[in-house]
Amino acid sequence: MRPSLLLPLLAVALGSAAAQPAVVAGTVRDADGTPLPGASVYLSGTTRGTSADAGGRFRLEAVPPGAYRVVGSMVGFAPDVRELRLAPGAQAAVDLSLAPATRTLGDVGVEAERDGRWARRLAWFEKALLGESANADSTHVLNPEVLDLRVRWGELRAEATAPLVIENRALGYRLTYDLHAFRASATSVRYDGDEHFEAMAPASPAQAERWAAARARAYRGSLAHLLQSLLVGTAEAEGYSFEIAREDTYGAWRTVRAPTRWLMDVDADGWGTLRVRGRLDVTYAGEPEEPAYLRSEWFREPRRRPDSAQRSSLTVDRGRARVDPQGTPEDPFSISTSGHQAFERLADRVPEDYRPPPDL
Repeated sequence: MRPSLLLPLLAVALGSAAAQPAVVAGTVRDADGTPLPGASVYLSGTTRGTSADAGGRFRLEAVPPGAYRVVGSMVGFAPDVRELRLAPGAQAAVDLSLAPATRTLGDVGVEAERDGRWARRLAWFEKALLGESANADSTHVLNPEVLDLRVRWGELRAEATAPLVIENRALGYRLTYDLHAFRASATSVRYDGDEHFEAMAPASPAQAERWAAARARAYRGSLAHLLQSLLVGTAEAEGYSFEIAREDTYGAWRTVRAPTRWLMDVDADGWGTLRVRGRLDVTYAGEPEEPAYLRSEWFREPRRRPDSAQRSSLTVDRGRARVDPQGTPEDPFSISTSGHQAFERLADRVPEDYRPPPDL
């Protein structure tokens, strides 16, 4: 989510950290300590991943310093997730232990065949997880039979017995998604999971160009773009403006324009601290609202035409959130979004290690 202006500035700001990549290595074993050859190991939200060898060993090299979730995943086992904060040049050792899954693929497959309501629940699940945007129309779960979908008191709950395989033909990515928790109702959606991105091979140069342009559009205006531009001090130049909204003693919300220098403190190592007391209202003039945003069940304004700017709001847990040099929150739950950024779901995401080419 950012134009070419950010590229040279980001390289200067993070050059010292980028010159000393880290290494993540370790083993994947089952609960009894037996190696699991072929197990998938990846850094959540990125294109970086590998498979364990015959001895259950894995190694990820040239990892930029920052905050990561290391995920071990294999069919028939529950995933194991470890959080890391990698310093420049770090050699991190991670041993992953996968416990057997509590349900089998066969149980869920029979349920799906016998229950005619399951297809409607799947549509509800995809709408909540993937989104309602134009990109979501071209994004689908390829192995829905691994899902257990149940409705209780008007709330959809989902579990998966194996990693979901999601194909996004709008952006040209295939995702492996380990679903940890999912609940959706008419008024809220709450889910947690880890995804690994793999770029699909384009069928033609024209398709490659379309995907490149679509990925750049998806990036611009996203939370990742916002945080990266705040880190390097280019947010206003890239089309962002900010207001802080706070509730007074009488319950009224008052807003004040917030210069970017108020928002992000950046350390010498490239890490930043986002400081927001109250609600941060964000306007991004670089891209218009998507028409589907007005049709979303989450949209509440009485108008029919998309605005020329995207508007979102951020709430920071306890008023402070640490952000790594790549623009990734150290705690993924420390920043809550609403508005256009919340409308964009998994189908609108690009990998955390994605950066638009200079000509896009």
